[in-house]
Amino acid sequence: MKRASDRPTLLGIVARGLIAAMLLGFVGATYVTRLGAAPNRPALTTLSIVGTSDLHGFALATNSLGGLPLLAGYLNNLRAARASGEGAVLLIDSGDTFQGNIESDLSEGALVVDAYNAMGYTAEAIGNHDFDFGSVDSPAARQTAGDLRGALKARAAQARYPVLAANLIDEATGRLVDWPNVRPSAIVRAAGVTVGIVGVMTMDALRSTIAANVQGLRVAPPGPAIAAEASKLRAAGAEVVIVAAHAGGRCERFDRPADLSSCDMDSEIFRVARGLPHGLVDVIAAGHTHGALAHQVEGIAIIQPYARGQAFGRVDVVFDRRTKKITRTQLFAPVRLCSHVDPVSGDCGPATGSTTSLTYEGKPVVPDPAIDLAMAPALQRVRKLQAMALGGALDTSILRGGDLGSPLGNVFADAIRNAVPRAEAAVLNSATRGLWADMPAGPLTFGHLFDLFPFDNRIVQTTLTGADLRGWLTGEIAQGRHNAIGVSGIHVRIGCVAQDVHVDLQHDDGRMIHAEDRLRVAAIAPPTLSGGVASAASADSGPTGLGLVAREVVEDWFRRTDRLPQLQREAGAPRLEFADAHTADCVARLPR
Repeated sequence: MKRASDRPTLLGIVARGLIAAMLLGFVGATYVTRLGAAPNRPALTTLSIVGTSDLHGFALATNSLGGLPLLAGYLNNLRAARASGEGAVLLIDSGDTFQGNIESDLSEGALVVDAYNAMGYTAEAIGNHDFDFGSVDSPAARQTAGDLRGALKARAAQARYPVLAANLIDEATGRLVDWPNVRPSAIVRAAGVTVGIVGVMTMDALRSTIAANVQGLRVAPPGPAIAAEASKLRAAGAEVVIVAAHAGGRCERFDRPADLSSCDMDSEIFRVARGLPHGLVDVIAAGHTHGALAHQVEGIAIIQPYARGQAFGRVDVVFDRRTKKITRTQLFAPVRLCSHVDPVSGDCGPATGSTTSLTYEGKPVVPDPAIDLAMAPALQRVRKLQAMALGGALDTSILRGGDLGSPLGNVFADAIRNAVPRAEAAVLNSATRGLWADMPAGPLTFGHLFDLFPFDNRIVQTTLTGADLRGWLTGEIAQGRHNAIGVSGIHVRIGCVAQDVHVDLQHDDGRMIHAEDRLRVAAIAPPTLSGGVASAASADSGPTGLGLVAREVVEDWFRRTDRLPQLQREAGAPRLEFADAHTADCVARLPR
């Protein structure tokens, strides 16, 4: 374990940072914003730091919980409280902001940035899923040729606050990325206090998004990146330093910030905090894990607010302007975003005679209509896209999961095999490749398709031996995913021998697929090609990207098909079967 005496001293860090800034020019923190305006302030002031993270596009309320207008209502009350004491609120987002909900997805995050601009965000870090959109979409919400980081760059340019990435490296230059309004850090003035903010992302960031969109990028370890950038901020005069980290942890209890007994002590953000020099960083607004934190680690206050916009984190920092030091910090348990609660169950609910309206900082919480107004133009465009007809209608819904195999997965597999020249088979796991819902009965619309598959994953093809393909499917089935597999061009017979899964494969015409046979197989690429089809592929015939977006392939297939009733029957027909009555029980008992 590193001793306190082994750690760099704050004085030494600041001195080195000052020398570096003088020699190289201080380029990291070029944003200087002022929050609060009273000229003759008292000595003590309170900065309320509010952390959000992993919104995943959930800008609107879900089941009376969350939503950015409601968050703005809480913030309005908090800002009024701080203004009365000549303090300030700093609003920090820690990434994974845009991708995951249809309203944001169909606007490539523009709707969220419109709201964030209206809410007065101070800064935002980039998360792994913020790369998911790829290039800027056409007006019909289809990928266009061009920069596969174009959508993210567009959102950063749209933001009226700095977007931070202090450990994202452009491999072509070996330096931090140089994109409009993306920088490693920023400085703001809040209630007369100079605050520096650093943004970093998890070491796993580029392994947890669509691989094509992050080629040529590298993530440096967040701890050293924070230390280097924070020392520059201190040298430039920062009196308080905050880190927006798309890296996090998880604790179960929040009543005692110093008590870490309910926490995952090996979480990435705890390791980072333990490795930083004492006194360099004051607050970390964390994210990525969808857990929650309101804890002190090595003198650093860490907040994290779960996910999907259903809560926010808060820490108050009391700063003495005379001594230029923090005198006290107060951590708050994550605040659930409700406007009304059931007084008996404590659950969020709509405003009714049986629910109680909530107050925050002594005032009723009222959703801010200005945020709805800010989102309205983008939301109007989204609604038009959702209603766009694909042609035809379904008599009954096509289910994501079945008793054995995925009917909807079969539809996607058929469309993918149809789009790949000379493909003999296609395989899709609806659980791991992101089919999120059933295809509902009624007229086919683009909104329905997007609801069930919001991702821009691309199609790959590879040549597999029969043994490779059998091994891949065996692994999926042994993990209990037999109800989620969709296939095209093949029939899968599942047996259980000596408590192990055994799979036999046939072509559609009944011919057996032997171990030495070679097949051209199409599939949806996993985010990093690190598993599934990649691990099954032979060394001399690994997966090849085709540039085809899976959702667009299915959309085109729906548009040109005139046999929807037949399609429904074919999708529901068994393409996987158990060899005998005992196999289902055997598979269910396998260790996972």
